[in-house]
Amino acid sequence: MAGLEPLYAWARAAVSRPQDALICGVHWELVRHGYRCLGAGDQPGPDERKSELLPAGWEANKEVYTLRYKSTDDAHELLLKAIMVEDSMILNVMDRSSQKVADVTLAVADYINSEHLDDFHKVYRNTEELRTRIASGIIAPLGATAEKAKKEPEAEKKDPDLPRDYNPLRVPPRQPAGTRAPS
Repeated sequence: MAGLEPLYAWARAAVSRPQDALICGVHWELVRHGYRCLGAGDQPGPDERKSELLPAGWEANKEVYTLRYKSTDDAHELLLKAIMVEDSMILNVMDRSSQKVADVTLAVADYINSEHLDDFHKVYRNTEELRTRIASGIIAPLGATAEKAKKEPEAEKKDPDLPRDYNPLRVPPRQPAGTRAPS
């Protein structure tokens, strides 16, 4: 997960339990999908702005993590509550604008090696599965974000009537005006 390593290095001093490391991974996946963190807790604070970093005090409560996010295009505002239940983390996310809710349950040990919290290169495991679970369980049910919306028009620009080997830079064969090609 490109970009997670500098985030983890920045947050490393606050990471004291496996669930802290998992929250870092979940947070970074939301950032990758076009969201920025506004802050911790249910209510907005003073001088809040969008950031790729975790906010101050994000790890204060080890049983219930509460973070707020906003999409880069300001179309979606998410409230993430991550609740620890025994060895699992239940991620409950609500889009405040549409009131849609999505949730995913993750077994912390499936994604975090608790013996290596101090070593980024050993702490995460099954990262592709984690990314897939976040994308399919949270991002997809809540709707497209800014980055996905930007990618879709590019696909629509392709003209389905053009042949597959069409090349706009290819120079067509030259034929003098008024002559027919030999048959």
